[in-house]
Amino acid sequence: MPSRIDTLREVLAHYSSPLTLNYPSNVVADRKYSQIPEGLRGLIERDKEKCIGCRACANVCSGKATSYYDDLEKATRTISVFHFRCTFCQHCQIECPTEAITLTKKFELATGSRDDPANYELTTLDLLRCKTCGKPFFPQKYVDKAKELLMQKIDARVANTVSADFDKVKEYCPDCRRLLSLQYDTHTKKHIWLEGP
Repeated sequence: MPSRIDTLREVLAHYSSPLTLNYPSNVVADRKYSQIPEGLRGLIERDKEKCIGCRACANVCSGKATSYYDDLEKATRTISVFHFRCTFCQHCQIECPTEAITLTKKFELATGSRDDPANYELTTLDLLRCKTCGKPFFPQKYVDKAKELLMQKIDARVANTVSADFDKVKEYCPDCRRLLSLQYDTHTKKHIWLEGP
């Protein structure tokens, strides 16, 4: 009959090498994510070139993981995603008008500290300053995208007029734009608005 020491030696012999594997399976390191099932929703990635700062992602975020902050002194808008609050619902990806957001297959989110920069996805855009009052309002990319989407729905008979009106007031904040609409004759009532399907 083996002694307690012999039993202990035998048990410890099995712990001489690591028992954990690369998950989801013991695959080559550069193929670690190769066996993830199709459709898995993981870590959010944002294409900072495509992001227009429209805040649609923050407005639909079910877990309140996405937020935005306008720094009026620096005239910047920062959109932040805190990965540990994300519920991977994919609403942000679906609603993004420029397809700047993708839910990847990466699921390893563990870090040593909540304050680790890897826990956050940050996008910062410059805000336009109003030509009249100087107040920062929208990012330039947002204004350009708004015009593009607007022109897709405008009747061809008034398209040139609408485009010219938009260009007259695009450098003004919404408050100043309203005040200037009569002066610049940009009031929408003068147009025939025909929306597409």
